[in-house]
Amino acid sequence: MSPPTNKKETQAFLGVVGFWRMHIPNDSLIVSPLYHVTQKKNDFKWGPEQRQAFEQIKQEIVHAIALGPVRAGPDVKNVLYTAAGENGPTWSLWQKAPGETRGRPLGFWSQGYRGSEACYTPTEKEILAACEGVRAASEVIATEAQLLLAPRLPVLGWMFKERAPSAHHATDATWSKWVALITQRARIGSPSHPGILEVITDWPEGKDFGMSPEEEVTHAEEAPLYNKLTEDEKPYALFTDGSCRIMGKHQRWKATVWSCTRQVAEAAEGEGESSQFAEVKAIQLALDIAEREKWPMLYLYTASWMVANALWGWLQQWKRSNWQHRGKPIWAAPLWQDIAAQLEKLVVKVRHVDAHVPKSRATEEHQNNQQVDQAAKIQVAQVDLDWQHKGE
Repeated sequence: MSPPTNKKETQAFLGVVGFWRMHIPNDSLIVSPLYHVTQKKNDFKWGPEQRQAFEQIKQEIVHAIALGPVRAGPDVKNVLYTAAGENGPTWSLWQKAPGETRGRPLGFWSQGYRGSEACYTPTEKEILAACEGVRAASEVIATEAQLLLAPRLPVLGWMFKERAPSAHHATDATWSKWVALITQRARIGSPSHPGILEVITDWPEGKDFGMSPEEEVTHAEEAPLYNKLTEDEKPYALFTDGSCRIMGKHQRWKATVWSCTRQVAEAAEGEGESSQFAEVKAIQLALDIAEREKWPMLYLYTASWMVANALWGWLQQWKRSNWQHRGKPIWAAPLWQDIAAQLEKLVVKVRHVDAHVPKSRATEEHQNNQQVDQAAKIQVAQVDLDWQHKGE
């Protein structure tokens, strides 16, 4: 097949390949460059991106995945696998009946981020993917069937709070729509058999499918705003941060924990790692402090979305997959394993703090985050403060 030479031919080609869109993972993201040249505001220009998209989609059609028939029954599991990619959300719907070793796909969907969606936080992008997936799945299996929602990080917890977090980019109206869609769909059915049950798992298409509703994942809950803590709870709150800097021929990192009530910092330093490693190390340091002092609970505040998302859900996902991702050990596996072991001994709640807030809008929470940020940048060999006596 020859490449299109104008907008009309490109539109005709897209109309033909549109028949296969549910059979091809990431279809809309693959053909996005072709749609670009059909828009009225754009001149027709067949460049490298268009040539690549044209050839790739033809190959995808040759290897298109056969979709299984929709089956019903109490033993049939419907799983919606969702993910927020770099260029847009993707989701796929699968079924597994008794006696099958692998699930059968019912459809694949994808779309690019539209308008302000590209500016959403990672959590909001995952929620967007889940909501779009639930809409699509309901059209295939109807709303009466139970749906196992398998996002890459927890979604239902945010929806049942029925309010947006303090740091978010989506409008309140958008959050309200998400909450209404997910909670209404989840409440269909009986308390013992809800309409939506969430499982956090890394389940690539085609992998053996053997999870059950009982495998619902536990994870760290979201901590309240710092100023919402009681005076009895604040001593158990710690702010964490990490940084790194090139010093001579070496890259040094520093992990820091800040206690608001004691107004002291504790830190650990080393060489050869990144600031991201230091942020994770700071969590380990905070857990060590809580264990050392026999705290009944720990409230963690971090400006790192990576750390927050890991503690909210990714950690259990990694643990279940034997600390591997797609057959390879996850980054900093020993560190995460130690953190996971400590989380089993202590009630931990985690909150993400927006680090980019004007001084005029800064709350006590933001001010404490600024304190730990500054402490993480102190150029000393070791901050070794006596937590047994400081601040008393």
